[in-house]
Amino acid sequence: MTDFWFNHFNVFVGKDEPEPYYLVSYERDVIRPRALGKFEDLLEAVAHSPAMLLYLDNAQSIGPDSFAALRARENDYRRPKDKRQAPQGLNENYARELMELHTLGVNGGYTQADVTQVARILTGWTIDRPQQGGGFLFAPMRHEPGKKVVMGQKFKENGEMEGRELLHFLATRPATAQFLFRKLAIRFVSDDPPQSLVDRMAKSYLASGGDIPTVLSTLFHSPEFWAAGGFRAKVKTPLEYVVSAVRASGATVDNMQPLVAALRQMGMPLYGAAPPTGYKWDASDWVSTGALVDRMNFALALAANKLPGVTVEWAPDVDINTLMSDDSAKQVVPTPDSEESRLEPLLVAGGVSDTTRAAALQEFAAQSAVSGVGGASAVSGSSAVGGVGAAPSINANNAPKTGIAAEAGAPARRNNRAPAADAYEREDQLLAGLLMGSPEFQRR
Repeated sequence: MTDFWFNHFNVFVGKDEPEPYYLVSYERDVIRPRALGKFEDLLEAVAHSPAMLLYLDNAQSIGPDSFAALRARENDYRRPKDKRQAPQGLNENYARELMELHTLGVNGGYTQADVTQVARILTGWTIDRPQQGGGFLFAPMRHEPGKKVVMGQKFKENGEMEGRELLHFLATRPATAQFLFRKLAIRFVSDDPPQSLVDRMAKSYLASGGDIPTVLSTLFHSPEFWAAGGFRAKVKTPLEYVVSAVRASGATVDNMQPLVAALRQMGMPLYGAAPPTGYKWDASDWVSTGALVDRMNFALALAANKLPGVTVEWAPDVDINTLMSDDSAKQVVPTPDSEESRLEPLLVAGGVSDTTRAAALQEFAAQSAVSGVGGASAVSGSSAVGGVGAAPSINANNAPKTGIAAEAGAPARRNNRAPAADAYEREDQLLAGLLMGSPEFQRR
């Protein structure tokens, strides 16, 4: 839920110089403690956050009839005409996104006039010395005086309290409930969730005073959530894909940089969504031939210990005395089929289809014939394995010129503790990489 709300209230790390220094506290101290609380509390904390005030420029906003604006105009009037400056004024960026992206949604029933009135209400919401890491500051001299009207609701002149009253008004609108929990249903159920589910979640939200856990309980106990059609209905985002691959493989991570590089390569750099919409949750943004190639390359590199500082061991726990025994009946010689059967339940919850299993073994055999077991280093084109539908095939002679391992640093085998010791380990690496690139692993 922290991930969901951070993306909903997106802040871009590259906005300006102070932004990165505020971003850690924004996620840790603003989003995470309120991710399972009341939405209105979260909305208000975000509105007071220096990270958001910087990102959407509200810290610069000045009421056109405020004392600060009048004084600035007087000072400018005293200057020679050729040295006069453009007056600072109202900035509507945050006001617009507050309504369109954070609460009501684009079809929430507001107008451009309402956006302007919201911006007037939020004048004076700024930052105390942002270059020194200061916190929220309400500056009365910047605040626009007078009464404001938003969507027919009147807000009397009341300083900072005008903004608090506005946030309560927006958080309790039925349109807000519909907009928020359609997004949540898209995140958890499907790219096109049933309206019946969204309606019940919105009803729970309004009846509970905006309690997020109550809405989640409605979601998780709904028949739509448990419907068979919801199983593997969602394509993993790059972040979900990378994290799930590292977890499923049991990798030991001593260096995060190859994983960060992988996310950048897949188009989802950490804190890297520049528009206020954040990253999308539906498949259309993440499924393409190039994206599936990047995912398969990552899976193969991870499985083969080619990511510096990220180590995976695939060999099963065995009795060394059994392996050294002269009794041939006690000796078990791994085969591609037996190793695939061992690795599949470890890596893919629910297993893979017969078609995927056969394609993985076929791809394994083809690769082994070309360059020996475990020789794959890159992916190119499309075939039966990997991706969400048709998936990339392995081309051992087409090593990536700008791949994840190359971007992360020096040759990986020198930096990892457990390079492949024998042909059986290399066999496991290739099979594991193919399974983590399978259609079933790409979905959740």
